[in-house]
Amino acid sequence: MSSTRTRTAGRRAGRGLPLWLSPKALGIFVVALVALYLAPLVLSLDGYLHNVVGLTFMFMAAGLAWNWLGGYVGQISFGHAAMFGTGGFVAARLAITFGLPFWLTWVVGGLVAGLYALIWGHPTLRLRGPYFSIATIGVGEATRLVATYWSDFTGGSSGLSLPIGNGPTKYELYWYGLYLLAAVVAISYWLRKSRIGLGLLAIKEDVEAAADVGVNATLYQDAVLFLSGFVVGICGGFYASYQAFIDPLDMFSFDRSISFVLIGVIGGIGTILGPAMGAIVFVVIQEFLLASYPQLYLGLYGTLLIIVILFEPLGLSGLLLRLGKRLGRKPPASTAAGGMGSASADPDGAPPVLTGVPGQDDSKGGTSA
Repeated sequence: MSSTRTRTAGRRAGRGLPLWLSPKALGIFVVALVALYLAPLVLSLDGYLHNVVGLTFMFMAAGLAWNWLGGYVGQISFGHAAMFGTGGFVAARLAITFGLPFWLTWVVGGLVAGLYALIWGHPTLRLRGPYFSIATIGVGEATRLVATYWSDFTGGSSGLSLPIGNGPTKYELYWYGLYLLAAVVAISYWLRKSRIGLGLLAIKEDVEAAADVGVNATLYQDAVLFLSGFVVGICGGFYASYQAFIDPLDMFSFDRSISFVLIGVIGGIGTILGPAMGAIVFVVIQEFLLASYPQLYLGLYGTLLIIVILFEPLGLSGLLLRLGKRLGRKPPASTAAGGMGSASADPDGAPPVLTGVPGQDDSKGGTSA
């Protein structure tokens, strides 16, 4: 068993790869990235479809960022619209007032959104389960009200119109959305497969037990919340550039927060592929039903959510697992259980030990994930 792990680690080290990075996963990632990059240049995509795919990339990235907190840490947030709107309005205001490059406004908007997430998140992360979720609803609604009445910054109910020609076109946003998604997928894989993922999994299972063995739960949760808020804030800036007009009712709405939850739940919380698939379902339903049946799509989301909760808690990822079993493919135990896999886990199924985790005192021993 130990010799197998040693040989695997030696092969990866010989290739210059981190121990948590699988060569197969890296190959799939690179091939998919190149294929998606070249697709619009090779295929004659309809302009509307091209733009919708770019928007889907953004929702994939936002869903994955929400999943870091909701799936990896187990803290379900109904207030991520607060960071989405903050990032969007900061980016829009910087573009309007100072004429900064769009990519810089996105980054600054993401940083402000991440810091704002820390301001309200540091105290509320002490709550667990439904208590934290209820607190995030209050944060989201309070932020929406403040933004609506802060007309000097957000434009109030009139919103803000971004200057034409000061940023990328919708056609160009396809590739920027792809870059954003690629970065978020890489971070998701790192969080899930590295030893840090073990610390997050320990916090998700039992935060007090994780603290007892030296995992700094406060540091880990704050870091993940800041990172999640930062990426969602960048997505808000992307959305502002895509729409060229934003208003507080849309950006900070409770529906916006629910959309991030639906993307994760429908696709599969705690997975990487799940939120990506959930975003595709979300955008398809929204784009093709919203115009013709403005009320039907909300009912359909609710119906999908009920079906997933009752029959397939792992969402679309669970359906893929079932299909894989029927085809004779046996998934890893951690994946089948709905947990996060880790490169630190024993390939033969022995429980991994939390040693060498950043922010942990190894003298206190380890714990089984």
